Amino acid sequence: MLIKEADDLILENINFSYKKRFITQTILKNFNYVIKKGKFTSIIGPSGSGKTTLLKLISGLNQCESGQIKFENKSTKDLIKNVTLVQQNMSLMPWLNVFQNIHLGNLNKKNNCVDKLIQDIGLDGFAEHYPYQLSGGLVQRTVIARAILFQPRLLLLDEPFAALDNLSREMISTELVSLIKKKSMTVIMVTHSVEEAALLSDEVLVTGIAPISVIKKLVPPKNSRDLSWQKIGFRKSLQNKDFQDYIKLIRDTSYKVLKRKLSFEKQK
Repeated sequence: MLIKEADDLILENINFSYKKRFITQTILKNFNYVIKKGKFTSIIGPSGSGKTTLLKLISGLNQCESGQIKFENKSTKDLIKNVTLVQQNMSLMPWLNVFQNIHLGNLNKKNNCVDKLIQDIGLDGFAEHYPYQLSGGLVQRTVIARAILFQPRLLLLDEPFAALDNLSREMISTELVSLIKKKSMTVIMVTHSVEEAALLSDEVLVTGIAPISVIKKLVPPKNSRDLSWQKIGFRKSLQNKDFQDYIKLIRDTSYKVLKRKLSFEKQK
């Protein structure tokens, strides 16, 4: 039984299908879940299982066939200004520099707010650079900074670091979560990185094949929650025994789901 409060993100009896010619693929069927307000939740599952579709439904980009999605006791359709979705490979305006691209996220914000965000997310010295002058990591920092300046109460991240090298992933993800903690946002991140999910999130949802379902909810071990990566660093956290066990648990659970998917596909 999921305990829910009015301000939580509540998904009730969500149904959604993709229709292609004579084929209908059911992505969500009577899907129910509650994500607590202020939590950072990561979702891990097989490719094509409906994780991205779920984010699009929550953001309002797609509309569910039936059921309702509420956040802070309002439909997400009515909260469009307070929900932001950051997808893979989002682009910047090529004719605007970094400062201008970020400011585009919220033109009501004063210049000093943009300057502070540029500093916080590690873009010092790049404010006047244009997109063609930036590495992939710097482009992604700019995209995320623009989303944060928008000040969403619900931030949705779809594989935000997928195209980056490991070092860039580490740096951006740690900076991102530090900012999120300051802003008290509710965050849902879809990722294929078990380490990322384990170290950045308050909880990890392992999902099954479509129609999507939450197979298992996992949370960090109690005795390691105070030993956060924010205090000892990303790499040192990975060497912590409790976190290693937690990462193994997530990986083993995900592996079982993947085996089930492969077995299902063989039977088709």
